[in-house]
Amino acid sequence: MQQSNRLTFKPAADFIARTILLHVLSYLVIGAISYRPYAYRMWEGDHAVPGLRDPRGQFVQTWILPAQLLRGILHGLVFLPLRQSLLKQGKWGGLILAATLVFIGAVGGINGAMEALVYTTGFNLELFFTHFPEIVVQTLLFACLLLAWEARIDRKNLQAQSATPAQAAMNKS
Repeated sequence: MQQSNRLTFKPAADFIARTILLHVLSYLVIGAISYRPYAYRMWEGDHAVPGLRDPRGQFVQTWILPAQLLRGILHGLVFLPLRQSLLKQGKWGGLILAATLVFIGAVGGINGAMEALVYTTGFNLELFFTHFPEIVVQTLLFACLLLAWEARIDRKNLQAQSATPAQAAMNKS
């Protein structure tokens, strides 16, 4: 009985770990790339939006990684039951996942729950629209990479299941 639970727990934990990794990396990379061309004017200088915390300040620097790790965990837990259905959609699966995160997800975007806790003290429509392209690109990147990684893992698992014992031993080395 314990062996059975362990076998089902590991793939779920692995999926959640991959979700966390890809979310955090895509969030940080796209955020860094988009800061100067899109967001800079909202955060610094004469046109800074009131109520935004300094992204270089101690509060943001302390909480940004834990907030994104938590978001990655939540994404993994929410999308784990939908994993196979999304994979069956092929390339559309990534778009479905991204659309779900952008349009339905309450934890998405600069005015979403996570960023509001870290960066803002209130809602700002201009700030939302300034960051919307960044949100869409990051979400598409995350979703498509996650589904591509999951599809690759499924293909490898199918190959391993259909391989003869001698082929399986050669694949492991």
